[in-house]
Amino acid sequence: MVIGLPRSRTTWMANWLTTTSTLCLHDAISTHTQAELDSYPTSRKFGISETAIFHLGSKLNAHPAKKLIIHRPIQEIYKSIGRPIPFPNADCLLREIKGLHIEYKDINSRAEEIWMHLIGSKFDSKRFNVLSGMNVQPNFEGLKPQNQKVIRTWLGM
Repeated sequence: MVIGLPRSRTTWMANWLTTTSTLCLHDAISTHTQAELDSYPTSRKFGISETAIFHLGSKLNAHPAKKLIIHRPIQEIYKSIGRPIPFPNADCLLREIKGLHIEYKDINSRAEEIWMHLIGSKFDSKRFNVLSGMNVQPNFEGLKPQNQKVIRTWLGM
């Protein structure tokens, strides 16, 4: 489980942590219940990367998933998104979560440590280096109801 505030590379982390043997969903709590995520139908090692879960500290601490908590200075987040986030005490809440705590600026230099903590298998530095140069952003606009016709087409409906 990757936990961070917006603009802390959670979308990118979900992409990096998804391979042929692993699956990491980004911001899945907006579409799935905890029970659905805990029993997600996949044969791959499964996890989530979330920006809206940090305020569930004690509940997160009780969950057996390995956790990575990303810390990015609030002022950098404000600057990146162009406005304050509605939780001024968010970093304090992040610090209460038990797991591997990483500063945003240290993700690349600690990538192998992160991989081993969350995945526990051989770290692919070549793949990491290719992906680390990518700017991965979520496409929330693509999920709006006006695209139901496109979704139905993809689903063969």
